[in-house]
Amino acid sequence: MALCRSPGTICGSDLPSELPKSPFDMFLFRFELSILPDTVEAYKKESAKEAARPRLRRRCPRPPRPPPVLHLPAIQPPPPVLPGPFFMPSDRSTERCETVLEGETISCFVVGGEKRLCLPQILNSVLRDFSLQQINSVCDELHIYCSRCTADQLEILKVMGILPFSAPSCGLITKTDAERLCNALLYGGAYPPPCKKELAASLALGLELSERSVRVYHECFGKCKGLLVPELYSSPSAACIQCLDCRLMYPPHKFVVHSHKALENRTCHWGFDSANWRAYILLSQDYTGKEEQARLGRCLDDVKEKFDYGNKYKRRVPRSFVSL
Repeated sequence: MALCRSPGTICGSDLPSELPKSPFDMFLFRFELSILPDTVEAYKKESAKEAARPRLRRRCPRPPRPPPVLHLPAIQPPPPVLPGPFFMPSDRSTERCETVLEGETISCFVVGGEKRLCLPQILNSVLRDFSLQQINSVCDELHIYCSRCTADQLEILKVMGILPFSAPSCGLITKTDAERLCNALLYGGAYPPPCKKELAASLALGLELSERSVRVYHECFGKCKGLLVPELYSSPSAACIQCLDCRLMYPPHKFVVHSHKALENRTCHWGFDSANWRAYILLSQDYTGKEEQARLGRCLDDVKEKFDYGNKYKRRVPRSFVSL
């Protein structure tokens, strides 16, 4: 058994079984023996370094992640589509009816929900004392415009004998504008006769101090305040309301057209009828006490119920008597 020398040397078992015989082979053999320890030592160091290095583990490829899911809020249903404006064909009614204007019966047609009066008939009856120049001037001031009747409407007026058969056309004016026009021409320049201030003040003070008088107002064509004296309302055309501006007395259907302030000339008026004065005359807001409001409200209702032959006015039921 061969003995080993110190570490770094070659043991006898490591030597080849046959030694070289020639001098050159011996030289190579000795050279290999001289460098063999260094080679072994270098191999050990390299092996130690290789063992000390961290080994990279080969990871298995992961499957690709799915794209992130965005949690959006619930989709709200779209707002309902609003319908467009509802266009109706112009009202070309040919049904003739009649209305009363300043005590005169006037033929008219209901167009667009409002009566349209025959203008030539108004000029020849209600406004017969005024010239066309005066009438046109007031129409321009109040911004009143008239429409032209259709061929069918014109034919009906001719057949009824309202217009001559030679009339080429006919103008129509709304009931609202007819009321404004007639009021401006017939009563626009009416003022109380000149008198002493003391007399006028005493007359107004006497009416205001009366226990039976009621302060009222309306909001038609510029608004107006007045003093209602129920005792004077003895007939449908009785003057029972005094204007607090000019101190003139007017019947109810004339008071709702009367005004001294802004005449609302550039306002489009529709559906006015002085015959509905019961809906236009209101109790003054100067009364603040509940008992006073209730008492005077009943007094005003009594006046509105008088001469109401069509029973159009309905008395307001107090809130305390309204059934829930």
